[in-house]
Amino acid sequence: MAMTQTAARPGPSWGIAERNESKAIYERLRSMHQAVLQDLVRKIRLLLEESGQSPSIKFRVKRFDGYFEKLLKLSRKGGGHSLITDLLGIRIVCPFLEDVETIEAILAEHFPVVEIEHKGARNSFREFGYVSLHLLIPVESEDFVEVLPGCEKVCEIQLRTILQDAWAEVEHELIYKSDITLPNELIKRKLAALNANLTLSDLIFQEIRDHQREIREQDRCRRERLDACANGTLPPHFRQKFELPTELASLTGQRRLDKLMLEAHNAHGQGDMEGAITFYSRILRLKLNETVRSLIYNHRGMAYFGIADYLQSIRDFSRAIFFDESNVRCYNNRALAFRVIHSLDKSLADYDRSLAINPNQVDGYWGRAQTCYAMHLYTQAHADCESALNIDPEFQPARSLLARINSQMF
Repeated sequence: MAMTQTAARPGPSWGIAERNESKAIYERLRSMHQAVLQDLVRKIRLLLEESGQSPSIKFRVKRFDGYFEKLLKLSRKGGGHSLITDLLGIRIVCPFLEDVETIEAILAEHFPVVEIEHKGARNSFREFGYVSLHLLIPVESEDFVEVLPGCEKVCEIQLRTILQDAWAEVEHELIYKSDITLPNELIKRKLAALNANLTLSDLIFQEIRDHQREIREQDRCRRERLDACANGTLPPHFRQKFELPTELASLTGQRRLDKLMLEAHNAHGQGDMEGAITFYSRILRLKLNETVRSLIYNHRGMAYFGIADYLQSIRDFSRAIFFDESNVRCYNNRALAFRVIHSLDKSLADYDRSLAINPNQVDGYWGRAQTCYAMHLYTQAHADCESALNIDPEFQPARSLLARINSQMF
């Protein structure tokens, strides 16, 4: 990287006068550095908004004390060609793990990334420390005519989830900025456990988001099929698959049932879970055959899951299984709800039942892999990720979890 030096790098013998000289240079150039950084932040924010992303973005020019301390550290190490790369810093904080990967891809597409570092990715489960994705991008602004001595014309961008960022802030205060070492191994283990819980929470949040997205997509497809049935546009074999059984119409009245189903699906698809629950409950008061009753209990369970009433969702998934023991989706849904409330043994048992019924399903292996990972059963989680990828080689969530498992095992 091209660099303009305005003063020599400090040596071990530098004193107050040299420090004051460096500070004067810092103060002279700081406003230019700040303007360049603000312009880069505006470009990144606009780029992400155009891509449908709206994360929290923080930025800063490194304070003089931190800058000068790094200069001294480089001097004590013998100088060489090492340069400070985090004078300009941007932190992008996202709600979900998936967003971190998405934004990384967006930045890599639009900026010439010169370095990517996954901090904390190699930590074992006994270690603590924040997890963060760091990218270095060159700053090409014409206004960036002079850089502080010892620094490179780059900006460090940190990508984190909200929980990773919260941990990093606390860890920075307790460990990095403190001149007091941790008192004993017990405290270290407690910190490691807290960090592991935050990491697990990120995984669960992402899983819930994936599940909600799947439900919305299923509901959208279901509404399209119901509309097509009503308009007579589906071929006969599709109508037979998606319409309710003919014997049901004679018991309840096809029109009434169709109307309630459409209202329930519309409410569910629009995110009105309370409304969907009301309609599903009205349907369950009708006289239904066991297959349809199982279907409705499963749908209502998903609606309860959507409003975080996990115990009620488990009760509904259990009723769905009672009326149709062969429905693997009900087992998978109940297993997910058990995992969210940390009943991991029950979650694992449900995924085992689901896969015993149908061993050729990505959802079952993927769900069991996550439960095994939460239980620290890394070998089984690894095998289940590979089984999911054997069925669907493009299933990216399994690849991501597999990489995390490998960092734990090896």
